[in-house]
Amino acid sequence: MCLKIFCAFLTAAENLILNFLNYMLILNVTSKVAHRIEQDWKTWIKEVWIPKMLATGLFGEFRFCKLRENDDEEGRMYVVQMYCDSEENYQTFLKEYDEEIRQEAYALFGDAFISFRTVMETLHY
Repeated sequence: MCLKIFCAFLTAAENLILNFLNYMLILNVTSKVAHRIEQDWKTWIKEVWIPKMLATGLFGEFRFCKLRENDDEEGRMYVVQMYCDSEENYQTFLKEYDEEIRQEAYALFGDAFISFRTVMETLHY
């Protein structure tokens, strides 16, 4: 019985690693969020923004993180990483979805947050 459970765990772990290795690009969006909108912004990111990004079908996974030891009077820093499996999918996102999704955030929260993004390419050894 223990061997069966261990084999199932090993298979799940292997699948997780293989899925991760399939992602070529990571869209890294870093945001500084004013304390006065922080809770509403976090709820919106989790309930609206991330689901919209995934609904494009161009991203397969995500990570939502808070930067540690980076709290100041102006606000907290957060990072969302969206995992994309090809340059083509990333370019499609930029052409077809990016502007609309970004404008929605500014319409809701104005200048109470600031974001910048970087795109990272995964390197496999």
